[in-house]
Amino acid sequence: MKLLKRIASAALVLLIALAIGAYVHARSQLLPLDDAARARAPGAFVSLPDGRVHYTLHASPGTPDSAPLSVLVHGFSTPSFVFNGLVEPLTRAGLRVLTYDHFGRGFSDRPLGAYDAARYERQLIGLLDALGAEHPVDLVGYSMGGAIVTHVAARHPERVRNVGLIAPAGLAVETGSDAMVLTLPVLGDWLLAVFGKQFMLDMMSRPENQGRALPDIVDRYAEQMRFEGYLRALQRTMIDFPMRDMQEDFAAVGRHGIPVISIWGGRDSIISIDNADELRRLNPAAHVEVIEEGSHAITYSEPERVSAALVSLLAPGTAVERAR
Repeated sequence: MKLLKRIASAALVLLIALAIGAYVHARSQLLPLDDAARARAPGAFVSLPDGRVHYTLHASPGTPDSAPLSVLVHGFSTPSFVFNGLVEPLTRAGLRVLTYDHFGRGFSDRPLGAYDAARYERQLIGLLDALGAEHPVDLVGYSMGGAIVTHVAARHPERVRNVGLIAPAGLAVETGSDAMVLTLPVLGDWLLAVFGKQFMLDMMSRPENQGRALPDIVDRYAEQMRFEGYLRALQRTMIDFPMRDMQEDFAAVGRHGIPVISIWGGRDSIISIDNADELRRLNPAAHVEVIEEGSHAITYSEPERVSAALVSLLAPGTAVERAR
């Protein structure tokens, strides 16, 4: 009996040592997001209180500085490159377009602390202030970005001209049991460090997450996960950010009279199309468009249809613009 206890104890010690070794090894492979890593980034950087933010301003030649500014706000895990298929159609329609990376993603800093709604609001408003955006802007949010722009529009209606929502979070979201486990202290950290990269790559390799505007999306994911802070930012966001139950913010945008267009994928397994009915209840004036065969990846799998819907609301000279 004593021998069995000793064997069990030795096996436990070995397992703990192996687990610690795997964690240390995984962490040691991460690179700092330094100036050398940022050297190939498009666009520019601005320093805000929480850290440096990577952004790009897009416009067609000859577009005046007075043209409407549309700010594209990406989602939970995919940086601003997720909008590659939308930028050209929007700028061709006469809009100036601003894309940027959330803290913890892309080429922006990975600060410590809470990744809550206040941090994402602070980053977006701080970026607009730093760039001298004096006139109300269009806010277009994809997935978690939809929840962010809704939160910002509800709190700063004087800064917002129109709101575009693409498969928006903030109501009901299917996160699955895996996400709950990843938010646990110690165990969640270990799982993300040791298995997080492969889990994310496997997820993005699924057919429903592919799109012709980003044929290299898996490689792009692998690249950003080489750097320290990405997975930690995702974990903190899962813990701190209200991915659901933001009904009051959606209703407040409607009360402020801000025009809203929402675009949904009929086969979205993460943000159910049923949420479109909930949005209509909260904001009866919101316009709803459904891409019946679309998945959650509609931003880059159906860029023509998504951009056409956005242009119908945002572009200078549209019926909505003339009516305001």
